[in-house]
Amino acid sequence: MDKRRIYISDIHMNAGKGFQAAKGEHPYEWLGPDEAKRFAAFLNYINDPDTVQEVIIIGDLLDDWVYPVDMVPPSLESIVKAPINKEIVQALKKLAKNRKISVLYLPGNHDMGVNRELVGKHFPEMIFGGTALYNSVYRSSRLRAEHGSAYAMFNAPDTINSPGNRLPLGYFISRVVATKSRDTGSADRHYWTYADDLLETLGPQRLAASVFEAVLEEAGLKETTKIYMSKRNGKADFVTAGQVKEKYAALYDQWQETYGAGVAFKALFAEIGFLENLADRLCKKSDTNVVIFGHSHDWKLDKDKWFVEDRIYANCGTWCDDEKRCTWVESQKDREACRHFIRVMDWNNGQPKVLQKEDVPL
Repeated sequence: MDKRRIYISDIHMNAGKGFQAAKGEHPYEWLGPDEAKRFAAFLNYINDPDTVQEVIIIGDLLDDWVYPVDMVPPSLESIVKAPINKEIVQALKKLAKNRKISVLYLPGNHDMGVNRELVGKHFPEMIFGGTALYNSVYRSSRLRAEHGSAYAMFNAPDTINSPGNRLPLGYFISRVVATKSRDTGSADRHYWTYADDLLETLGPQRLAASVFEAVLEEAGLKETTKIYMSKRNGKADFVTAGQVKEKYAALYDQWQETYGAGVAFKALFAEIGFLENLADRLCKKSDTNVVIFGHSHDWKLDKDKWFVEDRIYANCGTWCDDEKRCTWVESQKDREACRHFIRVMDWNNGQPKVLQKEDVPL
């Protein structure tokens, strides 16, 4: 058997300020101190050149999205340097310095601003897999891995409405949800449940504006609310919630016109968590029989849908949610048997555990 390849997603390292909440406020960032320590311990565990060949981080390692609307979000640079992430950064640097293990980083949507310069400065031995603004992809023979947000309408880089920074509607939804979390201590209802409900009642054309309206209403915010943006040239700017709603109101029609009706409709279902159809489509388009995503925060291992014979779709899950398992995906080739083994693994008790495994031909 070959050595293992490790696929990780959705860590969401943040500045740690949301866990130093003022009186009357609640934590709003996703990766807490205990979760950060747990992930650092996992990184030290996989730093084993006898069994591990490559580590591929497929997005949302960092997070500069989940910040209340009245706060200027921290820079990605400050997130890397934040005390809460010290052990993770040390473990990542140590892992990347191991010359017998390749470490590759492909950004997702919550860290779409990460670039080669930032990675080179803080993790010089890490391989930068390309910017999320143009949908970076990892390939190994018939396996394809990427974050998955590029196929989700609210979270794909938006080249139509935001050609400069390419921020999608999901960025602004995340800011509003973070505000609700800080002010009420509750973010129980994720926005894609709104998408599910409103899709049935309103249809797809009005969905983007309606979802944003619903999220604003639940957070107790008005369309006049200012959303402060990251600093540019040392200055912070803002947009109003009403401007955001208007800007992305035609999102579905834009996708339908640009990519076709079928792709647009599947991009809506990707927001509700249905990524298997996308894996089928990617396998049909090329010589691929394993597709690995992150993004949904739910681990998954699904083999052999009716429409694509002998294919595997796997999802890495997340590391920043105490109510969910801490999971990752492994791939390992058995060249004598001509099989490719895919496993979803669990780290909740500080030890590796196989949750599910499947295999396909090499």
